[in-house]
Amino acid sequence: MSQYLVLSHIDVQNANSVAGLTWGFPAITHFLGFTHALNRKLSSHYRGEYESELTGCAVISHTFENKVYQPKKYADFEFLQSKNPPVLAKHKSTSPPIIEEGKMNLTVSLVIELNKPLVLVTKEIEKLQKKVMSMCCQMRLAGGTILNIKQAKLLSASTSEQHIAMLRKIKRLTMPGFVLFDRSDFLQNHFQELIVRHKADESVTDEPQLLDAWLDFAALKYKAVPQLGEEQNEPDENTPADWEYIAKPNPGYLVPLMTGYKAISDLYDPGSVLNTRDEITPSRFVEAIHSIGEWKGIHSLKDLHDVIWRYQHDDQWYLCKQNCSSATNEAVEPQVLKTQQNQTLNFNEALNLF
Repeated sequence: MSQYLVLSHIDVQNANSVAGLTWGFPAITHFLGFTHALNRKLSSHYRGEYESELTGCAVISHTFENKVYQPKKYADFEFLQSKNPPVLAKHKSTSPPIIEEGKMNLTVSLVIELNKPLVLVTKEIEKLQKKVMSMCCQMRLAGGTILNIKQAKLLSASTSEQHIAMLRKIKRLTMPGFVLFDRSDFLQNHFQELIVRHKADESVTDEPQLLDAWLDFAALKYKAVPQLGEEQNEPDENTPADWEYIAKPNPGYLVPLMTGYKAISDLYDPGSVLNTRDEITPSRFVEAIHSIGEWKGIHSLKDLHDVIWRYQHDDQWYLCKQNCSSATNEAVEPQVLKTQQNQTLNFNEALNLF
């Protein structure tokens, strides 16, 4: 028996738009963090009455609006900043410091998975749904304020016919929208293709890195096609050219995605690191992990199990993954760039992880 809690059309104000090296949509860790926080609230409220836990969620996006502006035509977009930094004496001759923050308004739906089905009568289900609505409205999602939730529904299915009917109900609750898929297998396959091309072309001396493959999905690329004259064999500096768009390695609405963290330090004992959240939980320093995701219309979804994101902890890796049947999960580990410091990008450990 499968059971899912559907939070339909959650309106969020001032959510975090920056996710690692990317911006435009919150990291998947925000939504799994919200699921984990809701699970702790439910467990605390019912105090062992229910043995079920919230173990993962699917993310469906409806609308989003990043708070950015364009200073002039063709210029880069900049975030609208609402912070008023303090001006100290040492800042009088220079500009005061400010940490850039990216905010956005969005509407999303979450389909949250329960690891054990709850056996409840109709009145108990309605009571639980109201309690979930009340708890969620007091929480934050991706650092933003939840303004409204259209409805919360607890749906169950046992047989194959019931699963088909449940999927139809979920689609009706979350349409129109786009569901987020994990496409880390696209990244791994493209990286292998770059390696094969490098071995076949001896003129290329630089060996491709995993970051190169990730940038082929994340970056907007164009190439110059020279317009050679009738008696011209090779272009020169005066040869005109047409700029052509370089398509991404795979079709689809593919986007760069932050999918977790990798440890960059040892695991410290509780209370040994200053200014941590509490003194009973071990802590360690981490950096962001990036991969590739794809947005697809919720109407095209065939199996709900394929779009549920879950935590996976493997030694130094803290990842968010989907259980796609053909996926060979592979992640990019770009080190966080620090000012005036040269960082070495080490992908060997990432490649040998799985």
